[in-house]
Amino acid sequence: MNRKTFWLILIALHLVFFSKQVFFHNSLIQDSDEYLFAAENLKNHGTLYAWNLNYTYNPDWLTKRPFLYPLILLIFKYLSFGNQGLFFAMVYLAQNLLSLFNIRLALKMAEKKSLKINYLYAVFFLIFSVSQLVYANLIMSEIWLQTCFMAMLYLMLFRNNDLKKFIYLSLLIIAAMSIKPVMVAAVMAFPLIYLITEFKRFKFQYMAITLMPLIYFIAVGFINEKRTGYRHYSSISNINLLHYNTYVMLMYKYGTVKADSIIDGIKSRATLTGSYPAKQAYIAKQSSKQIKEHIGLYMTLHLRGIAFALIDPGRFDLTQFFNLPHKDNLLYETNKKGVFELAKRIFLNPLGLVLMVLMAFNAFRLITAIRFLFKSKYSWWFKLTVVLIPFYILALTGPIGTSRFFMPLVPIAFFIFLLTVSKKETDLESLA
Repeated sequence: MNRKTFWLILIALHLVFFSKQVFFHNSLIQDSDEYLFAAENLKNHGTLYAWNLNYTYNPDWLTKRPFLYPLILLIFKYLSFGNQGLFFAMVYLAQNLLSLFNIRLALKMAEKKSLKINYLYAVFFLIFSVSQLVYANLIMSEIWLQTCFMAMLYLMLFRNNDLKKFIYLSLLIIAAMSIKPVMVAAVMAFPLIYLITEFKRFKFQYMAITLMPLIYFIAVGFINEKRTGYRHYSSISNINLLHYNTYVMLMYKYGTVKADSIIDGIKSRATLTGSYPAKQAYIAKQSSKQIKEHIGLYMTLHLRGIAFALIDPGRFDLTQFFNLPHKDNLLYETNKKGVFELAKRIFLNPLGLVLMVLMAFNAFRLITAIRFLFKSKYSWWFKLTVVLIPFYILALTGPIGTSRFFMPLVPIAFFIFLLTVSKKETDLESLA
């Protein structure tokens, strides 16, 4: 397969998913609605409140969604002149172009390593990376976060350590934080990595640049304190801590009934504290207390979540995007009926065959990454740089690992795949 055929197939795949959204049923999920409300409220009321203002007011909605993706949606709202169909088409078109750009950047990085690309292998990899196509055509911020990751990786691998590189990396971390709160931990990791890797060549001005994301994080905390009375970056941190991290752990420890009772008790007592700051502080304290009391179980579930993020075939993505029946909550069903019974219900149907194929591909993708780390001839410094962002994201995944968590990493996984299966042009010349 040549390069032209590869791009024709890839563009056609994106076009199929784009057409489904624009010309047939436009799928929106809960998170999509929140982003759209945040953009609409920013336009009409000057607030990032991520829900319907006509409903009961909840300060959580003020900071749940960072500003950048709602701002991007707002720009497209203005560009579409209030035409809803045009708005969605423009957003999806932009996101599909970003998806293609990220894949092109992965290929460019492979070419910079003097690799001879096998385009048949490359298109095989991307055909089975269905989440890339799904999230490029949803009102979701994943593809924008992915673009930040790819730009960061390119800079880390192929630009010398000059002042501009550190400025660009700092700005990209800030942009990523402004898209997804998951990048908040990077505000400490970035300067720490600089100190470790550049200790002998330490420069104060470079160090100062690496602190920019931390300064931004602190500033947002103060802004949110002024808005809500509680200093925090995003309310989604406590929401996830209580309703996902703590709840999943309790559910596996005690079952759904008792887990529901404990979580409801924490929420009720938190409400009785009165003010929003006191409520949030109580939720954070009690959730952390529960996790500390069962730290062994929590760590086991956390590691399991990482494994799930790596191999999850994306049942939720497919059923939501294609409007297929989606009745089972897998966490509840697993707890009630066991993994075997749940597996029969998921896989013994037409969609189940697709899921099994995708899961097998994800396992192959994981094996490829392991081969890259332990069998490829690249330097360990290069390998660790390539896997730095995936390691960071997966480490923060938590007990609920799904394909959505891995999706921003797809082009990096594609790059790793190319590094593993492709031959260097110099090697091919020597064979000739």
